[in-house]
Formats: sequence, structure tokens, C-alpha cells
Amino acid sequence: MKNIDIAKKLNISPATVSLALNNREGVSEETRRRVVELKNDLLKNDLLNMNQPEPGGEIGFIIYKETGRVVSETPFFVTLTEMICHYANKNGYSVEIKYYTFQNDLEKFLAEINGSSWAGCLIIATEIVRSKMKRIVDLLEKPFVVLDAAYPGLEVDSVYLDNRGGIFKAVEYAVSMGHREIGYITCDEQANNFAERFESFKYYLNYFGVSFETDFVFEVPYAAEKVCMAMKEQICRKKKMPSVLIAANDIIAFGALNAFLEMNIGVPEEVSVIGFDDMPSARYVTPRLTTVALNNKAVAKNAVYRLTELIRKKDWR
Repeated sequence: MKNIDIAKKLNISPATVSLALNNREGVSEETRRRVVELKNDLLKNDLLNMNQPEPGGEIGFIIYKETGRVVSETPFFVTLTEMICHYANKNGYSVEIKYYTFQNDLEKFLAEINGSSWAGCLIIATEIVRSKMKRIVDLLEKPFVVLDAAYPGLEVDSVYLDNRGGIFKAVEYAVSMGHREIGYITCDEQANNFAERFESFKYYLNYFGVSFETDFVFEVPYAAEKVCMAMKEQICRKKKMPSVLIAANDIIAFGALNAFLEMNIGVPEEVSVIGFDDMPSARYVTPRLTTVALNNKAVAKNAVYRLTELIRKKDWR
């Protein structure tokens, strides 16, 4: 902004503005302060505007499905997609959604993205194993941020759920309720989140001085209709049940609740259940499911913010 514009805003002459900014005599300290403060504020606004992405650009949102069971069945991802579009639009970007499945040729898929008009992309990495992510890092030429997974040792920008913190809260709550026989329901799906949650469960049992019992661990298929059957089969084989079970997510918890109902096992009288994901339906099952809440709004906001940062960097690698 020119001196004449500052003068108009402060109702003083352009000459007075010039004297104030050049620290010359002939202007009061109060006027000098007002001029300098306004000039600094205007400079800050100019810098912020310079750093904003140009409106009308496009970013990609890749939903990677190795099996599709986790991403398809979890409502978390539906809400996350809505939040991604919301924050991208606020930053001046439209969003194109593309799906990758194991049937696609990964190199061809990435080549198409490299040739697209996308300024960058976000990738749902829940079902991406480390070896596949290594190939993506090597081949993808656009700035990108992965969501819902972390890959230590790889140069990947990630925004992911606090699985360890969530499991900590679940175990802490169970212990605070007097439980000392704490079990876990995991699944046979190879997903980063499930592996981290189970390892965190064992770690925090030890942290709270609770013994880890392999007989208190249940492993079920990741399909809502199969969890109930698998739970009933394993319950019949167990010598003893824990007093509380922490499930890898709410879908698994719902299957366990159905199994207990069909076997006339009282919840929470005989066994309690804690879920993970805070799905809306958790409020409507009977008894109401205690579950760990996720902040998908923060995940989406931080992912879009980080991607826009990378887009502005010419040397983002």
C-alpha cells in the first residue's frame, strides 16, 4: 500500500506519513506510532495473501483400497472425505476423488497422476503396506500427504490418528473402573491402525501394571456379519473370559455385542465392551457403547494445510 493510502486511512498528509516512516522530525510520536503500526499490519496482510494458494486449482484425493474392507465399512472415512473437500475449498482448491484397488497397475496409476493438472494430492493410506508406500514415494512426482498411516524411515508427510493415545484412554478407563482382567478383540485385516492399536494395548497394560493374557485376545474377520460368529466360536473355546474387552474399532465391538446377546452373556454385568472410532450408531445400541472418539476434523484440516504448504514449495522433496 502506498503512502497516500495510509494517509487517507489516518486522515493525515502523505508528507506526514513519509516523515513518520523515515523517522524524520516534524511529526509527533503518537502519529509516528500509528503510521508504523498500520504499515506493519498492512505488510503482514500482504504476506499472508501472497502465501495463499491461487483459487481455481485442483488437488486429488486418492482412496487406496488394497482389500476395501476397512475403508469401505468404516463411516469415519465418509466424514473424513467431506471434511477434506470442505477445507480444500476454503483454501481455494477443488477436489477430484480417485480410487485405487489392487486390480490397478500402480505404476500406470501414478503415471496418470503425474500427468494430471493436480497441484498435489492426499492419499488415504490405511491399507497401504510399507513396500507399496515405498514405490509411491519413488514414483509420485506431485506433492502429497498421506492420511491415517505413518511410515518411519520414509520421507513421507503424514497426518494420522493418535492410536496410541486412544488406546491409552481406553485402558486407563478400564483400570479406573476396577478392571484387572482386560482383553482385546483384534482382526485379521492387515491395516496399519489395527497393528498399532494392538501393540499399544499390550504396552499400556504393562504401563498400568496389568498382565497381558493371550487367552483374553480374540481375533475375528473384518466383516460385520462374520464378527459375531467368530466371537461365539472363540468364547466357547475359552477357559475364562476377561471382565472387559477393548475392540479394535466400533464395527468389531458391535459384532461382539451381538455375540454376547445371542449367548445370553450380560453386558456390562458379566463383561464390558469398549470400542474405538465413536461411530454415530454407538449411541443407539443397547447397552450404549463406550468408545474412543476420533477427531477427523483435525485430521482433514491439518492434512490440507500441510499439502498447501508443500504445493507452495518448489523444492518440496
